[in-house]
Amino acid sequence: MPSEQIFCLTNLANTIRHQGQNDKAEQLAQIAHALAKQIEDRRGMAQSLQVWGLISYLTGDLERTEALHEESLALARELGDQRLIMAPLNALGDVACHRGNYDQARGIFEECLTLSRDLDDQFNVAIHLNNLGTVYHLLEQYPEAQSFYQESLDICRHIGDQNGQAIALSNLGEIAYTLGDYRKASQFCREGLAIGRATQESWTIMTCLNNLGEIACAHNDCREAQTYLTEALQIAQDTQTLTMATKILMNMARLFAQQGLKSQAAALLDLVRRHPASESDTQEKASRLLDELGLTPPPSTPGGLDETIAEVLAGYSATNTFTS
Repeated sequence: MPSEQIFCLTNLANTIRHQGQNDKAEQLAQIAHALAKQIEDRRGMAQSLQVWGLISYLTGDLERTEALHEESLALARELGDQRLIMAPLNALGDVACHRGNYDQARGIFEECLTLSRDLDDQFNVAIHLNNLGTVYHLLEQYPEAQSFYQESLDICRHIGDQNGQAIALSNLGEIAYTLGDYRKASQFCREGLAIGRATQESWTIMTCLNNLGEIACAHNDCREAQTYLTEALQIAQDTQTLTMATKILMNMARLFAQQGLKSQAAALLDLVRRHPASESDTQEKASRLLDELGLTPPPSTPGGLDETIAEVLAGYSATNTFTS
């Protein structure tokens, strides 16, 4: 039946998205949406639009991401399906966070949390608690963020959600790092990384590796920082996860500066602060880091993100020395 085909195409698009095949995933989502529209399957339209929006977010196209999720959400609200509403609504919260609209994001995630609790959906309760923790983290309200992350972790452990555990542990590690407890930060991120590797979840692995790279930079351990950050950046390149790539490149810039490669560090930070795939918080951090390190942005416009990633990865030799 056509509805079953739409369901399978949408799920396949989402699976391929996780493998970094964004172009192919987008094609499948578009086919699923066109078929759903043809037979007036509004549920299929909402689901395919939502997955299509997730793919657009990975490529840094926020305008299209927002439009796709808003259309998906409108259809879900028409159908009155709370479970169907949660996914695009949560994604719109991510968009708001990306743009630095934290009050809007908090309101969206609070609505999502209410919906998931009404459905007694502990899996999504944990997700939305974690997302609220992220909002408070970005607002620098660290005790509140820590509380949300810990509650999310406790639920994930109770229901056996390994990936949720890894994400919460990584976020708790970021809080510990911000508060200056590098030992605890490393413990959290190493535990999260072990789980991420076991579940082969690329986003989780990248996040934990990036955090561990930043911690190593704080210890002036350039060799360890390079090991973590180059692996994270390679995964970002393979999966075409541009938003995560900009975060990794920012820490690569820290590493370059510590290695005396100031012009390369400045070029990376200038790219990160300008690139549309960078979250608002990442752009602000890159600008601050330029000032903190006393670096001068290059006079010319930075190269493309894919080109820069390839150059950074190719620049390190087997002797752990960057060659420009």
